[in-house]
Amino acid sequence: MLKCSHILCKVDNISQVVRDYEALGFTMQWGSAPNRANNALLWFEQGPFIEFFQIPKPLTYFIRPLGLFYGQVAGRRWSYWAKAASGWCDLALEPEEQDMEHTQRGAVDDGRDLTVIKEAIDQAGVATSRVIHGRRTRPDGQKVKYSLFATEPLGLPFVVSTYDPPQRPLRITHPNGARGVEWVKMEVAEHQMDSFHALSQNDKWLRVDISSHIRHTKVMEVGLSGLCQTLDSKLLHGAVITSV
Repeated sequence: MLKCSHILCKVDNISQVVRDYEALGFTMQWGSAPNRANNALLWFEQGPFIEFFQIPKPLTYFIRPLGLFYGQVAGRRWSYWAKAASGWCDLALEPEEQDMEHTQRGAVDDGRDLTVIKEAIDQAGVATSRVIHGRRTRPDGQKVKYSLFATEPLGLPFVVSTYDPPQRPLRITHPNGARGVEWVKMEVAEHQMDSFHALSQNDKWLRVDISSHIRHTKVMEVGLSGLCQTLDSKLLHGAVITSV
């Protein structure tokens, strides 16, 4: 039903992140105009991508009112992001293409309607927020729309729609040779395993270690194929990346 969409990395300074990852040989894409962007994307031609994001302090003041509107599940997720240290912060899942073809049509009928997916997850016993419809404007002026909803307990992946219009580049070359995400290593809290399985359904991208000693499920490491150079860990801003 769901597959790995992307891995999120919380950072303190998105401009510095873009500079450092470009110095490491990655081709980066700004989420919006560089002078006001709070996120940047590391795309591959196939498979999951990586999103780096920052939350400026002024935006944290909106977390509580937005949580009241979209639900406490969403509010707690945003608070979790705001307080997180630099590094891997979360994992997003998206519907398989065949599921989107059979989704119910409604006010949002362009691939962003998550109604059926949300109902199935609710029935599986996983708490969810309201569906949130977001948008951003790329540096070239193109408007990008998407939908998402949060899940609970904290640490479980959240769910996003595909982008409208699609954003994955048809061709992308990273000077360091990186070709794509081969796997995402996750440490799953034992008491969250049933809920995690209900969401991920043994997704092929995820490598799972079960632990009885942690409170929240978390992303530990990302394996990239094709790297032809060693990555300086001091420039990764907390992300743990392994060459495979």
